[in-house]
Amino acid sequence: MNIVPCHTCESETDLTCRDCEEPVCEDCCVVPTIHNQIEYALCKSCDMGYEVERSIEADREWNLSEQKRIKREAANAKRKATYWKPENIEKRRTEKAKRNAERVERNKELLAETFRIVNSMMGR
Repeated sequence: MNIVPCHTCESETDLTCRDCEEPVCEDCCVVPTIHNQIEYALCKSCDMGYEVERSIEADREWNLSEQKRIKREAANAKRKATYWKPENIEKRRTEKAKRNAERVERNKELLAETFRIVNSMMGR
């Protein structure tokens, strides 16, 4: 076994960090937890680098989601303003009246067809 001093605390160790390949003792290694399930020796300085990378990535994701939210809110505000314009309200009302009139005509035609079929069955 080749025992060398730890690069952070100078105590003797035979472990090496997987990333920086420097000797590191068990006290200076990252402790495996539920959140970082590692099965190798990793010094705390290398882990701090990962933490910084993870926080930068989390900030980037948060900024992207915030930009999307702001964009979505602006589109919703524009859509809401357009929806309540008087000319758009009138357009929706006329389209609804047109649909209702078409439905009434369709129902009248169906009723007339029904009467025609019933009358033909009765022999009239």
